[in-house]
Amino acid sequence: MIKMKYVVFGVLALIMLGIGNSMFTHKAMGSSGKAAEHEGVIEPTQELMKDIEKRLTNMLSGILENNLKYVANEAGAVVDQSYKISEFFFPFDPKKNEWFERAGIDPKDAGKITKLREEFALFQSGIVYKALNVRKMAMEGSQEETLKAFADLIEKTCFACHKKNRDWLFDQPGSHGPGR
Repeated sequence: MIKMKYVVFGVLALIMLGIGNSMFTHKAMGSSGKAAEHEGVIEPTQELMKDIEKRLTNMLSGILENNLKYVANEAGAVVDQSYKISEFFFPFDPKKNEWFERAGIDPKDAGKITKLREEFALFQSGIVYKALNVRKMAMEGSQEETLKAFADLIEKTCFACHKKNRDWLFDQPGSHGPGR
């Protein structure tokens, strides 16, 4: 039987993922109730993060339903998506990277870009390692161990990366984060 603390942690993780996703997909609303800005903007990183969020939600649902084969498949998809994150943030030609411009990073500053790429590579390797561990636990058939591995994935990779690389954006002037 799954310990209640892991179920609570899983539910809290999903709530945090939903809040994080709403921060990325936020549209400012005018007094008429219609989108006042960011209308028609499609962010590839937003779509990718939505897909990862969906995979994580599917993983937790699969764990709670004890459908561990499904969890193993979704964990493999998270590994695949981690490589796409890197491609979006660090394209071959940094001069064509709109993300750098929005983040205030000079695309000609090779040193800074290399440092950011190296830092992200550490998070990416953590995502791969932790997601493969979830897959391994699921394939071994242990519901409780799979949930522990899932909680570890969320805590050590998702939350850690967001805290370092995303949350600071919402403290910047002009931020459109929650409550702003």
